[in-house]
This record gives sequence, C-alpha cells and structure tokens, in this order.
Amino acid sequence: MQNQTGFTLVELVVVILIGGILAVTVLPNFFNVEDENLQGQRDQLLALTHQLQLQSMQDTANLTTTCPTLVITNTAAGLAENNACNPTAGFVQDAENPQQIIWQADAAISSDVGLPLLLRFDSWGRPQGACINGCDIRLIQNGIQQRICVERSGYIHLC
Repeated sequence: MQNQTGFTLVELVVVILIGGILAVTVLPNFFNVEDENLQGQRDQLLALTHQLQLQSMQDTANLTTTCPTLVITNTAAGLAENNACNPTAGFVQDAENPQQIIWQADAAISSDVGLPLLLRFDSWGRPQGACINGCDIRLIQNGIQQRICVERSGYIHLC
C-alpha cells in the first residue's frame, strides 16, 4: 500500500472559505477607487498651484496687471478668468478645461484661511493675500483627507 499525499476535501474547503472571507473584507481597502480619485484631484490642485507660482515668477513685468490667480471654492478650483486682480476673481466652471478641477459631489474642500481662496504669488514665488503667512488646503472624501501646504516662503508640498 502506497502512502498518498495531498489535501483532503475538508482542507480545500476551509482554505477557499478563508480566501473568500478575506476577499470580501480586506481587498476593497487596498483597491479604493474613491481614494485614488481624491489623490488625483489633490495632484491636479498641486500642479495648478505650481503652474500659477511659475507663471507669477516668469512674467514679473505684467504681474500687477495680469494678476495670475487660482480660485478655490467649495465646488471647484481653477485659474481666474475674470476680475483676476479683484476680490471677486472667478471663472466659469468647465469640465473640459484642463486648468480647472471640479470636486466630486461627496468631496469637501476647506482651507485654514477660508473659502473662496484666491491664491496669488509675488515675483519671488511667495504667496500673497490670505496665504501670505502660509496656508493649508484640505480635501476630504469618505473620511480620507489629502492636504496641500503652501509655506510663506513659497514652498508648496503635500503635508
């Protein structure tokens, strides 16, 4: 009589059952699409902020007349299209515009200096206006928070 090796039916069923439980409870946490969307929007906002800062540093001769401004509201963010030099700076929301971000319906955005936030930089790349001493911009969705910090020195980073 030969000694056969292998798994019994009971062992296979137990392993499949444990695998199924893990697949239902643990794997969705690793593949959270909403978190990826929030990170994508955070990265877009970071890129727009860097773009605005570079634009302000490169066109120093026209800085006081063109006033490059990033407008951040509770529904969207984008480069100012009208009244850029005024406190009423704004833009018309357009989902097709690559220089705008429309926040998802269940996402919340806030800032330690309030909204709407008009973000401007001087010719040295330092923030002006409400963020002159630095500011913290937070995106929150389903309990997940993503933050962008603008330091008063002009350093923009994830925090």
